[in-house]
Amino acid sequence: MDMTTSPQKDIINDILSAMQCYPENEAFIIDDKHYTYAQLGEITASITHSLSEIKDERIGIVAENRIETYAAILAVLAGGKTYVILHPAYPKERNLKIAALAGLRTLLCTSDTDRSAFGTGHFRIIDTDRLPGKALSEQQSHSSDEERNAYIIFTSGSTGEPKGVPITRANLNAFYRAYSSLDWNLDEHDRMLQMFELTFDVSVVSLLYPLTLGAAVYTVGHQDVKHFKVFELLEKYELTFATVTPSLLQLLSPYFDEINLPSLKYLGVSAEASQTELLERFRKSAPNATFINLYGPTEATIYCTCYRIPASDKCKHYNGMVAIGKPFPGIRAIIADEEGNELPQGETGELWVSGRQVMKGYLDDPEKSTLVLIHRPDGQIYYRTGDLCILDSDGDIIYCGRKDYQVKIQGFRIELSEIEYTAQSFFKTPCSVAAVPLLCDGICNELHLAVETTECTQSALIEYLKEKLPKYMLPKQIHCISQFPVTNSNKTDRKKIAELIKEKKL
Repeated sequence: MDMTTSPQKDIINDILSAMQCYPENEAFIIDDKHYTYAQLGEITASITHSLSEIKDERIGIVAENRIETYAAILAVLAGGKTYVILHPAYPKERNLKIAALAGLRTLLCTSDTDRSAFGTGHFRIIDTDRLPGKALSEQQSHSSDEERNAYIIFTSGSTGEPKGVPITRANLNAFYRAYSSLDWNLDEHDRMLQMFELTFDVSVVSLLYPLTLGAAVYTVGHQDVKHFKVFELLEKYELTFATVTPSLLQLLSPYFDEINLPSLKYLGVSAEASQTELLERFRKSAPNATFINLYGPTEATIYCTCYRIPASDKCKHYNGMVAIGKPFPGIRAIIADEEGNELPQGETGELWVSGRQVMKGYLDDPEKSTLVLIHRPDGQIYYRTGDLCILDSDGDIIYCGRKDYQVKIQGFRIELSEIEYTAQSFFKTPCSVAAVPLLCDGICNELHLAVETTECTQSALIEYLKEKLPKYMLPKQIHCISQFPVTNSNKTDRKKIAELIKEKKL
């Protein structure tokens, strides 16, 4: 991959330029309705104009699968402001908590939005679908302070309190320049998928990057049955680029024999560990696609490493989890021990990353920021990812699981991924498994294993595990679940599985 970046690229200016260059190109396809760049530009211009009278720096946007929603994101960015997404499916209490933490006073939504989840008395509401139109020519290229925030993503905190991750325009543009420099063969003729919730940062690249090219974005709404909608879009519209979660691919796996996607040029997998076996089985469905594992914490702006996935016999992995590859241009990555010392090749430690993509700190939380942002002797500030990795002799980073996926039982240190990898090898038809530690006062006192299947001979699986694993790694009980619960970002919801086990609902 090309390791150079373009210093002058600005993601918003490039999108605004694409609106001028490709007015008749399709920009969005939303529920089979097609919108051109000219239409997107007009709606964006009208929202930008309405925001120009408002002094608020941070603007709330309700996550709807509407052209006005995507135009609102562009308008906030073009106007030099910061957007914060509120989700209509989230509890009102959570939305109000996020709004309070972000200091939101203005909320953009459409006139038929169900506003019960937002306590509308707290906001100035702008109906984005009822604004007077503005000509595309009135949409000027933007110029704003690079150190101002582009967006704030709220992630789940360990205490239940949402953590605000502010990403500056400098962070976003550093990501954009690095991501653009990867040797994609993409242009204004491509058709690209956006399946992620707008509260999740992978949506930012899935939404914005195609618009810099003049390409078309095909969206999935939060009300859709996600894996079926993705399948439908990929096949019906012959999409050329898609980034999905491994959990979504797993849900599609019973239909792999029916899926034929010869037009797909790139399949990105992201947001959680990818299994070599699952991706290899999908290759027949996408025979012409390059498979890429994209890794990155929200705090380092979407993705910061990538690995082009070769055929299974050459794919680097750890317990079946695909490697995350090399750092993006501008990113420095080290593997550190518990004291923060850089470890040599081949030793397992925590991945730390630094560079222009790394956030300055959590929103109004210097204490949490100090725990994860570390000044090292090389003068750089590093973000501690919490991911266990190894650097191999080729300079590739091998992902070994989360630090918090390592548990101790009776003094033995156990990697949950090893139990999962072993259990998966038992099944003739591959399925997802999750090793679930049950904690009491923060200490793991027993292990359980959840299997995503309706049919499982549990006694046979236990006997198989006894042959492969030491006694202290054996799960106390095996639970069959027809379909794993998933988070809003389509990752397997291990916390929910643990709750179901504790509540004896499995």
